[in-house]
Amino acid sequence: MKSIMAQPILGLDLGSSSVKAVCLRKGWMGLEWAGGYQRDISHPPGPFDWAREAVPGLKEWIAEHQLPMDHVVVSLPAHLISLRTLTLPFNDERKLEKVVPFEIEALLPYPLEEVVVDYQVTDATQGRTNLLAAAVPRGLVKNYLEQLSRAGINPEAVELDGMALTNLVRHVFPDSSALGDPAGGMAALEIGASKTVVCILRHGQTAFVRTILWGGRDVTAALSDACGIPLAEAEEWKRQAGLLDEEISRLHQKGVSQTIRRALEPFISELARTVHVFQANEPPEGRVPLTEFVLYGGGSKLKGLESHLASELGLQAVTRAPKIASGNGAGWDPAFALSLGLALKAARVTGGSRMNFRKGEFAHGREATASSARARYLWIGALLVASVAAADLYTKYTLQMGKYQTLKTQVREQFRTMFPDVKNVVDEVQQAKSTVAEMKKKVALFGTSDWTPLQLMAELTQRMPPSVKIEVQDFVIEPGRLRLEAETDSFESVDKVKSLLGQFGAFRDVTVSDAKVSADQSKVRFRLTMTVASKESDRGNK
Repeated sequence: MKSIMAQPILGLDLGSSSVKAVCLRKGWMGLEWAGGYQRDISHPPGPFDWAREAVPGLKEWIAEHQLPMDHVVVSLPAHLISLRTLTLPFNDERKLEKVVPFEIEALLPYPLEEVVVDYQVTDATQGRTNLLAAAVPRGLVKNYLEQLSRAGINPEAVELDGMALTNLVRHVFPDSSALGDPAGGMAALEIGASKTVVCILRHGQTAFVRTILWGGRDVTAALSDACGIPLAEAEEWKRQAGLLDEEISRLHQKGVSQTIRRALEPFISELARTVHVFQANEPPEGRVPLTEFVLYGGGSKLKGLESHLASELGLQAVTRAPKIASGNGAGWDPAFALSLGLALKAARVTGGSRMNFRKGEFAHGREATASSARARYLWIGALLVASVAAADLYTKYTLQMGKYQTLKTQVREQFRTMFPDVKNVVDEVQQAKSTVAEMKKKVALFGTSDWTPLQLMAELTQRMPPSVKIEVQDFVIEPGRLRLEAETDSFESVDKVKSLLGQFGAFRDVTVSDAKVSADQSKVRFRLTMTVASKESDRGNK
């Protein structure tokens, strides 16, 4: 049952002299070591050619060991990749993903569309992010994936080799105190046949990555030249004596260790220069001195190398075997460091690398399928939300329509009660407004508790002197006011009209103005204005 449930993971390290693979099983109980495999290959000297041409016999070797191909991680070396450190004034992960490619574009010798860009956050403080940005030519990634495909390999991730060391260190030293002084940094070195990968960590996070094109082959070649022996014999002498040939008198006499020390000098110089460049580029406020280093790779097995580097670099060497590998019964072989770090990437080790050059057009099929599935789920979710919203809207509409119909029925009943003479009811509100307006007109014309125009005209007619003939030219009734223009036979008649009208309690402030004789001297034209008191006020005065 355990083997059925466990997920196989393969880290594949394609070197210049060998291919190494580490297989892990990820199950309910965590990670298990499922095997380490190595195959030496004959290949023209070169630090890394597999991105350009196929590894001979790789497909057959995979089939021979029945290596799992479901979850495979491979790497690209740092010396084929443009690496830059950036500082951005924000911490938003989504913004970083969009901004980093454009920030690094100005630092690259080729257009942005010709590279694949990814990054690793090295330090994040409030409002600021330091990161290591990497750009690899698209043509290199394309060709590399094609070569792997011919061997039946479809990797889910293409890692930066230095970041594989980060995964390993985070697994071996999960607690920050194990990295020594919390204010100090650690250098992880993976010494291979033709290159050395340097990964410098600060507070457990990757801060610097570099590939030095120097490896165990350079020591073997120097020993072969100095002693005049074949490369194979020089390799054997190197393995036996290392830097401690005092234990083997015949090799000591030939000065094997001294030759190896001289061969190491350019390598140590490059390491010292690397440390200096790293510390010189560190911001003053976050500068961290290197205090420790750890050795990995087949070249790290050179006798006395660890203490020699500690003395030359002024750093403390730390050693700890990965628990996952040391429990496999065969012991830990540091030659599998990179391949184990790659496998740990697929296992999602805590605090490990996020870099992956299989993105965009090169995205793994599983990622594309997952993205399609996520998009499909998002559409389904959106449809469900829309359906629920539509159902809610329909329910509210139904309830509102029910209330509307009830109110409409009540309004119609009230309308019929108030206006029983209206037979054809179409729009209760408008018809009620029209009916009320008509009633107001009738009331205004025929009277209510106040004076109507007809009543005022009647009173005005009755109050006129019988002996005086008046010809009204203009008659205006306004609210609370009455005005008329007329002609009569004399000024005396005008005074009579004013006097009689003033005697009526409802007519107040009777005033004559503009009284003048007509052109033919036969008539007097005048204007008469007065205020009209309400009926209630008139009754009170009486």
